Amino acid sequence: MDMKHIIIMLSTLLLMHWATAQVAEVEFLPQGKVLAKTFEPRFIGCENGQAVFVEMAGRLRNKMELASYDMEQNELARLQITDDKEVQCYGGYVNGSNIDLLMMEKKDNGMRVYRERRNVQTLQPAGEVLTLADFKGTQGDNMAFALGVSPNQQLLAGFYLVGREGQRGEVQVGLYSRELEEYWKMDSRCRKFDMMYVTDSGEVLLGNYSNGSYNLYILDGEHEEEYTFKADATFSEILIARYAGGKVYMVYTHSGKMNNLEPGTQIDHLGVICYDTQTKKARVDRHPIDKQEYNRLNNYRDEARVKNDDFRVLYMSLNQTIEDDDGCYAMLDQSWRVTLDRVPTEYHRIGMMVCRIANDGTFQWVKTLRMSNHSDWDARNLIGYRWMPTKKGPLLVWVGSKGAIDSPEERIIKEYNVLNSAGVLTAMLLGKDGSITSQHYEISSKQGLLGGPHLLADNSYLLIMRGRSRGYFAKMKVE
Repeated sequence: MDMKHIIIMLSTLLLMHWATAQVAEVEFLPQGKVLAKTFEPRFIGCENGQAVFVEMAGRLRNKMELASYDMEQNELARLQITDDKEVQCYGGYVNGSNIDLLMMEKKDNGMRVYRERRNVQTLQPAGEVLTLADFKGTQGDNMAFALGVSPNQQLLAGFYLVGREGQRGEVQVGLYSRELEEYWKMDSRCRKFDMMYVTDSGEVLLGNYSNGSYNLYILDGEHEEEYTFKADATFSEILIARYAGGKVYMVYTHSGKMNNLEPGTQIDHLGVICYDTQTKKARVDRHPIDKQEYNRLNNYRDEARVKNDDFRVLYMSLNQTIEDDDGCYAMLDQSWRVTLDRVPTEYHRIGMMVCRIANDGTFQWVKTLRMSNHSDWDARNLIGYRWMPTKKGPLLVWVGSKGAIDSPEERIIKEYNVLNSAGVLTAMLLGKDGSITSQHYEISSKQGLLGGPHLLADNSYLLIMRGRSRGYFAKMKVE
């Protein structure tokens, strides 16, 4: 163990007084230099202390490479996947001794989706390529592919759209295992969708809004059920959050004014639509943004005056949903970019809102938390956090300002400038009743967390920390 590792561990012990209760045990591993060369490694998986990533390489970032590292960030192997801009990688999994990558190729007016299997140690191809779908076309045809993943990460669904010039589009939906072995594939009557959702039990839901009506399609490999209904709700964004007991729960955001802002949306209220496929009835519950929520989401003082009582949050958007046995959550925040001569220079992410939706499709509670982070545009993935589902509730891990730790809820918090100021790693666990348990960990000066935690095993996660020139892995175990 090097001296830096010892210092980090000692600092962590000294900062335990910050915790209101134990959330997770975090072990910071020795620092290395390799992963600090990129802000965009795509984590594939980890096996026996070997972490595998897909990275973009080359002077123009036009080469796709597979790379693996040990837990001290020493590079173990690297192999180019492709330098063809018409080939895309949708990610993959480490499955035992294999790496299974989901690839898509568009060439000669056709589209091919396939699995590329590689050896986890050498990264060399292992066996023949497995084709999931192969569509041939002619000039003028339009082909598209979309991917959905189940909440437990064990199932994947592929949506294949083939629009042939002068003909009605052809749509297929397929369900696959983590190894990308096909469970089923079937045609669908759905021709476009705003929402896609894959259940842990293997149903695929597709939804869209057209001419004042909501349309839902539920496929199980043998049958496709189609539902059309009207609900007194219009949306800026919408996500399917849960499908259970014959009910579909959809979370949406709404703006009463035109939305001309990019990226993001404008929100004056959020809502939930609960559609019962048995009774064919929909109910809508709404939560309007109030003054306190507006001020906290924008990091203003609680009593700050809001002009014209316009509580529209300008850059607010839905990030994700998480479900459990008796309800679901929706997570929102606001983010925007700053440009100079139309070139992005900065990325800002502030405010957090989490709502819990009960089994009856109503809001059980809504929490609004202060957060204020920004970074250079190239380092934006260092504030690209993501909530993780755990047995105790949703878990969020991020790096923020030390000065925000003990700040009262009603006060403005200090903005955290990633890579330019010292921060602290925070793990926050959210209970079903809205209670919050937080724990804080000292980290090396001017470090950030690259993305969210990556699940390794039950209750165990891998964190990727990095600074301007060095980085390190951390192992986290939720108590």
